[in-house]
Amino acid sequence: MTEKRLYDCDTHFTDHLPELWAGLGLGLGPHDLPEVVTHDGATRLRLGDRLFPKPAGPGHGNPQGLAHLIGPGHDRDRAEFMAKHDIAAAVLQPGFVGLSVQAVEDPAVRITVLEGYNLLAAQSCEQSALALKWAMLLSAEDPRWSEEMLRRHGEHEDLVGVVMRPTARTPLARLADPALSPLLVELARRRLPLFVHGGTGCYQWSPLADGYSDYAMTHAFGHMGEHMIALADLVTRPDGLPDGLRVVMLESGIAWIPSVLGRLTSHTTRLSGGAASPIELFAEHVAVVPDPDEPHARWAVAQLGTQSILFGSDYPHWDTIESGGWLEAFSDLCPPAALADNTARFVPRLVDGPATDRSAAR
Repeated sequence: MTEKRLYDCDTHFTDHLPELWAGLGLGLGPHDLPEVVTHDGATRLRLGDRLFPKPAGPGHGNPQGLAHLIGPGHDRDRAEFMAKHDIAAAVLQPGFVGLSVQAVEDPAVRITVLEGYNLLAAQSCEQSALALKWAMLLSAEDPRWSEEMLRRHGEHEDLVGVVMRPTARTPLARLADPALSPLLVELARRRLPLFVHGGTGCYQWSPLADGYSDYAMTHAFGHMGEHMIALADLVTRPDGLPDGLRVVMLESGIAWIPSVLGRLTSHTTRLSGGAASPIELFAEHVAVVPDPDEPHARWAVAQLGTQSILFGSDYPHWDTIESGGWLEAFSDLCPPAALADNTARFVPRLVDGPATDRSAAR
């Protein structure tokens, strides 16, 4: 292994392909299964009566629909990308279906599609010749089901964490909810991180993005606004955060985080007398994935501490991050060896597992 090999915490599973879902036998009718359709000249995902990304109106998604991928996300193009960018292993995060399914209102249908997604993600890693791992998709709106999924799949050889949206379908389901405490305790016990990942135009509760009908604004405020809520909910939980729990914020932007943490700390200290400050809780529990193209990201890395930094490419999305640009921007602050140490602390199964192609064993 070369010194600069990277661990990619944020690559996306191409989960919307019809052939993936056709033979699963989930027991759902055709209307409830994910389907790829064409609407106003753009290819979109249909779940129930809704199109994803949301085509128009407040909080709408990418006007290109599903067409903004720079690659199909199959083994061949992933192998080329991972080799070009010297990536040792990568975590499959949700694609269009996984990021959209939380909007399904019927709990039975929502849970069935969630289970189908997890089955497909696990199979994709098992069948791949690459060092691909997966994060199990869970739901803040369905905490008991999420606990059951962790009991059922927590020892899967390719599982390295779980992933949830920063906000749910409505403001009633929050990461601060004590109903999620048993799940967080179990994650800490199993040394599995909670990845937090949003997506624009998915009909989730996104109060900042929903104030705009321009994609530039919904994308700018969707990811940041939802993560702002998630971070505040996590570092001010009534039950606190379990010892050993690791949280990884993906595609959140980071330049806003130091000032928000400072504001949360000053207010909770003066007005509610919290035992642990949000700044201290963040330093102990949370990692972020900086984007070299974000203004003031280097300042934020210096403020937050390099021990909280991980790498993520976002492949194969339109804003995929090149490893060369990332290293040029941040390697003087967080050299590859320190980055690997951070990954081992926050996503230990990604580093402990075999970071090699499996093709030689086949």
